[in-house]
Amino acid sequence: MTKPLPTDVQVAIIGGGIVGCATAYHLAKAGWSVALLERKKLTSGTTWHAAGLVSETQGVPVMTALAKYGLDLMEALEDETGQNTGFKRNGSMTVALNDARMEELRRKVDYAHGCGIRAEEIGLAEAQERWPLLSIDGAKGAFWFPGDGYTNPIDTTMALAKGARMNGAQIFEDTPVGRIVIEGGRAVGVETEQGLMRAEHVVNATGMWAREFGLTHGVQIPLHYTNHYYVVTDPIEGVTGDLPVLRVMDEYAYYKEDAGKLLIGCSEPNATPWLPEQGLPERFEFDELPCNEEHLYPILEAAMERVPALAESGIRKFFNGPECFTPDAKHYLGPITDMKGYWVAAGFNSTGIQNGPGAGKALAEWIMYGHMTMDLTDVDSRRIVPGLNARSYTATKAAETLSHAYAMHWPYLRKTEARGMRRTPYYAHLRDAGAQFGSANGWERPLYYGRQMTDGFGREPWFDDWRAEHEALRSDLSLIDLTFGRFIVDGADAEGQMQRLCGANMAVASGALVYTHMFNEQGGIEADVTVARLSETRFMVMASAGAEPQTQSWLTSRLEGTGVSVVNVTAGEATLAMMGPRSREFLTALTGAGLSNEAFPFGTWQNLHIGHAPVRAQRITYVGELGWELHVPAEFAQQVFETIMAADGAPRLCGGMAVDSCRIEKGFRHWGHDIGPFDSPVDSGLTFACDFGTEFTGKAAIEARKGEGAASRLLCFRLEEPEALIFGKEPILRGGEIVGRLTSASYGWSVGGAVGLGYVSRPEGMTLKDLAAGEFVVMVNGRAVRATASLRPFYDPTNSRMRD
Repeated sequence: MTKPLPTDVQVAIIGGGIVGCATAYHLAKAGWSVALLERKKLTSGTTWHAAGLVSETQGVPVMTALAKYGLDLMEALEDETGQNTGFKRNGSMTVALNDARMEELRRKVDYAHGCGIRAEEIGLAEAQERWPLLSIDGAKGAFWFPGDGYTNPIDTTMALAKGARMNGAQIFEDTPVGRIVIEGGRAVGVETEQGLMRAEHVVNATGMWAREFGLTHGVQIPLHYTNHYYVVTDPIEGVTGDLPVLRVMDEYAYYKEDAGKLLIGCSEPNATPWLPEQGLPERFEFDELPCNEEHLYPILEAAMERVPALAESGIRKFFNGPECFTPDAKHYLGPITDMKGYWVAAGFNSTGIQNGPGAGKALAEWIMYGHMTMDLTDVDSRRIVPGLNARSYTATKAAETLSHAYAMHWPYLRKTEARGMRRTPYYAHLRDAGAQFGSANGWERPLYYGRQMTDGFGREPWFDDWRAEHEALRSDLSLIDLTFGRFIVDGADAEGQMQRLCGANMAVASGALVYTHMFNEQGGIEADVTVARLSETRFMVMASAGAEPQTQSWLTSRLEGTGVSVVNVTAGEATLAMMGPRSREFLTALTGAGLSNEAFPFGTWQNLHIGHAPVRAQRITYVGELGWELHVPAEFAQQVFETIMAADGAPRLCGGMAVDSCRIEKGFRHWGHDIGPFDSPVDSGLTFACDFGTEFTGKAAIEARKGEGAASRLLCFRLEEPEALIFGKEPILRGGEIVGRLTSASYGWSVGGAVGLGYVSRPEGMTLKDLAAGEFVVMVNGRAVRATASLRPFYDPTNSRMRD
């Protein structure tokens, strides 16, 4: 007899893979009522065929912490539930075949140490001792990660499901959800063949079905599924249960013991999407895909050289199973902006087993407390750009994501597939001028102009082009194509609502610019914006291109029901930033306007004309030089650009690399790197942008933080070795002890060395002055490099250049 569904629960979870079961487990342990509904059987989608590799070290520190939590949970689940998980912490070893991979892995070890994870470089003789079947021919070195291992995906998921049931969760197999019930823009339950089950929260944890299922109720979840291969050998003598996981990323392969056999997984460089003609089959359950054996031959040929015993062993199984991947190689976790009560946990890029338990914990806490309990900015589902969800786009990007999994992770890596999606009106002009483009949220943005970008960890030939642009910004005149997220906030109570959201005083006159932050109730920074007051009832809110969807989500959710509207007008304007000591002289000649400090003060805007076209000129800077941002209606943008570039003494075109190196020299923070939802303006040195005489969200928490003193502080760093290069996330040491990590890094061409920003812990009772005066080193490619710290920027600490 079919078990009846409850009539209502607090949380309905759709999807019975490891992520859905982990979310149910953590909610149930906290005493919440949970129902999990699986269309077929638990694990029958992609969980069941996963290789089960689990690693502690992930791309950002919070993901590393969650991965470590997940491994610890796997280790403890059997004692808790009685269900074996198959977890083994045998460690993992990566062998490097070239100098570039050696540097990548040395930097990874530095990063791991900064996260409190054990990792070390080992000799090739020790590598062979740990993996006796390994051939070290052509190898340069090896790296050992003792906390890693592997687990049985089905058994681990079943242990989580059992733990969820033990704590009151109800799990229903063979129960497909026909639709999510939506009332007044809110998910209020799910409908199955048994009828309606109401829920306060609904979680889409449907894995590779998440995109198509989301579209049935108007929710955008861009991901796609690819062909993902592995083979299993016949039993091989010497393959024992204590063998570590082996990765040879330069040969696109990993090796894992499987009951005396070897499972050889392929993260091939020419991955392909799975493109079923009629979409995902309804019958799909524990299914395999056709295996193109020839596709694997190059990897298997290299594998037989790397593990000579394979030449004497047969292949027992060629396997191809679908895995889903997202366009930016990060999973989606959190709420959907346009639908209350709707949550997503999907798109794990073949790391669902590794990251599923931690993701379940993080999502459960977010649902229960109504806010993040850890900084999930990197995977926050609110970063989704709805327009980037065409099936052709997601399929192309998914294959690219898989293709890059074992490729070199270069510091300036540019993805090449499905490019050119969002272009400013200047795109063709800039392309013809030699722009080397990067991409952010689909926007094409010039990085620099000149030679083709090459990859490496050292000084590449194109660094000379970057340096020339940096120096033009500092000493002459440059023109920058800036892409902003822009939002019109409009309504009779616009000033009052903006004051509630923003830390600065928003009761300013029309024509004023305000640099400010929007805080959550805990005093963390949810948005870093510049606001132009356009009229008594209207404000223009501007955020970086990379933060466009998150800023829109924050504004719309916080202003709902207030009578104040939010409209995304990003595509309606284009921006050219004219920066450098010569900017006043050049613009004066071009516009005929008075641009002196008295006529056009810093932090204000005015309507001007360039040629025949109107522009809103804003006197503000992100590079620390005298300059103006020229915000142009899109239909006039090309005419304005052409007029500027045809004028006498026209500026040098400049890209984002120089903007970033200039802003880090100036100590300017960047949301998503240096500041975010778990960073207080007290710790990040941004209380100057708060007006504590006004009332704003998060004020009480910030004042309390000020009273108790910052436990850590963001400092500026300059390396004392001019040739050393840093890229961010490097650990910072004081007195031989790790005290923080860099959040941003670049090369400071004006200050003669690599520069970065980073938080360091502040011992109780130590003044900020004494903190900055300490002796610091930064780990760079396995070496400790002395660094000078400062509370003030290394370049123009008095801000005189941008205000004079």
